[in-house]
Amino acid sequence: MTVLTLIEERGRAQLVELKNGETFNGHLVACDNFMNLTIKEVYQTSADGERFWKLPEAYIRGNNIKYIRVAEQ
Repeated sequence: MTVLTLIEERGRAQLVELKNGETFNGHLVACDNFMNLTIKEVYQTSADGERFWKLPEAYIRGNNIKYIRVAEQ
């Protein structure tokens, strides 16, 4: 997924998995050229899948991202 494609998906639900196994589910607010993401209304899941956190907003560095899945509308 290119940065331009990701920018077009602002406001849509995203699932972001990090290289350490944690996942973030939320709505994309912003993305920069380094694929750093700001997402809102976030549900964070630990790598083992046993702990969950609800966050108003999260900032994710692009070099930590394993993959991004955009929800279908």
